[in-house]
Amino acid sequence: MTMQIRRKITIADRTRGGLALIIDVLLPGTRTLPSGGAVGAHLELLDQVLEADPRLWPLVNRVGDLAAASETCTFADIELWAGEDLEQVVFALQSAYYMSRDVRSALGYPGQGRRPIALATPEEVCSDELVAPVVARGAVYVPTPQ
Repeated sequence: MTMQIRRKITIADRTRGGLALIIDVLLPGTRTLPSGGAVGAHLELLDQVLEADPRLWPLVNRVGDLAAASETCTFADIELWAGEDLEQVVFALQSAYYMSRDVRSALGYPGQGRRPIALATPEEVCSDELVAPVVARGAVYVPTPQ
């Protein structure tokens, strides 16, 4: 049995300030959705994302440092700073944003949780479409001999 040890992600306050600039460019908010900075997507939520996939940390950290040094940020800047890693940087920041309870609430998404079967709609209980792949597979159970 092997135990996986995760190291604690550390991001300097100055770098977090740069990430706050970036997140507000990427997710500025709308009339109904808060901005990335308003929900703190560059704080603990981002730490959770980076702890889940530590390979993203150096990319996000580097871009955050560059934004902090610049003290301003446009999407063109983010593209320049991230280069070929742009998609991964945006992924990490968006992941943190959509983990926010405020964002999920604004979207009307309840998140994962237990839901009693008594509250399910008839379509959620069973539908032909839902069980079709199982039926198509055919019988797979072979009884154990007595």
